[in-house]
Amino acid sequence: MFFSSTHLKYTLLSVTLILCSFKSFALGQLGHQVVCQVSFEHLPTAQQSSINNLFKSMPAAHKKRLNEYTHSKPDAPITFAKSCVWADAIKRFDDYKQYASWHYLNVPRSTTDIKGVVCAENCVAQAIITHQQQVTTETDDWKKLQALMFLGHWLGDIHQPLHVSYASDWGGNKVKLTASDKARCDSLHWYWDECVLTTQKMKFEQWVSFLAPKWDTTKIKPWAPKNVWQWANESYQILTSPTFKYCQRNNGKCESYEGKVTLPDDYQTHFTPIINQRMVLAAKRLSAALQATSL
Repeated sequence: MFFSSTHLKYTLLSVTLILCSFKSFALGQLGHQVVCQVSFEHLPTAQQSSINNLFKSMPAAHKKRLNEYTHSKPDAPITFAKSCVWADAIKRFDDYKQYASWHYLNVPRSTTDIKGVVCAENCVAQAIITHQQQVTTETDDWKKLQALMFLGHWLGDIHQPLHVSYASDWGGNKVKLTASDKARCDSLHWYWDECVLTTQKMKFEQWVSFLAPKWDTTKIKPWAPKNVWQWANESYQILTSPTFKYCQRNNGKCESYEGKVTLPDDYQTHFTPIINQRMVLAAKRLSAALQATSL
C-alpha cells in the first residue's frame, strides 16, 4: 500500500523477520490505499457491492485493529481501500505470522532476469496466485474477505521495486541514506515505501484523482497466474538499474553500496513518473485479477 511506525526486517528466517522491526511497511498506508481505491472505482458495480457486503463478515477485533492502524475512529466503516493495509495491521497476530515472508520475493544476487517461477511458496508472487484463487473458491465469507484483503495488499507490494530483492540487506532496509537526503526516510527501502510519494505533496483524494486519468492509457495483459513473474521482473529491472543506487554489478553479482548512500539531486525527478506508473499498473492488474474471480 500508508505510513507505519515499524519495519519488519527481511531475513531468511520468518521468526527473525517477525521479531525485528523497522519504520515502515511496503508501499506504506497511502500507496496501498490509493492503489486499491483506483482499482475499486474501475470494477463493475456488482463486484463493488459484493466486496462491500463481505466487510459485514469482518470480526470486531479485526475491524478495531484496522481502524487503530489507520488512525480512524473505532467505529469507522471499512472500505476496500482501507482493507488493503490489513495485511500489515495484523502482522503481529499469532494466527498470521506465517504470512510474514509473503510480502516480498528474495532472489540470488546473480539473478539478471526473472523469467519464471523462482519461489515455490511463501513469497509475494505466489501469494498473489494463491489468494486470487481463494477469492473464487472460498465459500466462507470471512475467509473469502481475508483472501481479498491479502490480494489487494500483495498487488501493491510486488510493484514496489524493493519487494523483489535480496535477503542479505533486508530488501534495502540496510541501505542507509545520508542526512542530506529525506530525513524522515533514512533507508532506501523506507524511501521507496514513503518518501518517493510524500515528496509529491498530494493527499489521498488528490492521488486518486491524479492517477485515474492514466487508467485508459495504461495497457496490461489479461489476468493469468503466469503474469506475476513478469510483474516481479519489472520491479527487479528497476531496482537493479544503476540510477536506482542499489545494485553495483561485480563479476555478475549485484552488490550493495557500502556505507551510506547519497541520492543524486535528480533522483526524485527521475523516479516520480516510474513509481506513479507502478501504482497505476498495480491498480489495473488488481482490477483484472478481481474481475477474473467469482465476486
